[in-house]
Amino acid sequence: DPKQMRREEIEREPMWRLLIHNDDVHTWDYVIYAIVSVVKTVTRKKAHRITTTVHTMGSATVTITWKQQAKKYCMELQKWGLTSSIAPESDGDKGPGGGGDGGGGGGA
Repeated sequence: DPKQMRREEIEREPMWRLLIHNDDVHTWDYVIYAIVSVVKTVTRKKAHRITTTVHTMGSATVTITWKQQAKKYCMELQKWGLTSSIAPESDGDKGPGGGGDGGGGGGA
């Protein structure tokens, strides 16, 4: 079944991380707004957590997706003026705060 094949190909395709890197140009709110505008699956709360990680660690994973989508997000974030890159998911996490949509944040 060709449909089944296609799905398996996608499942086998390596996942990529979308990363953002710290800069001293943009305000906290601007970065959060850019993230939620570009990556619709990220909530404001999660964007805040990502921004905190970027601020303290120097970079953070925004989301993990297939390569074409990661590239698209990366270019969009760059249009917003953010420093963004993609890396193979198997590269190991760059500090805490990475990972897909798992894990809840701490208090309010």
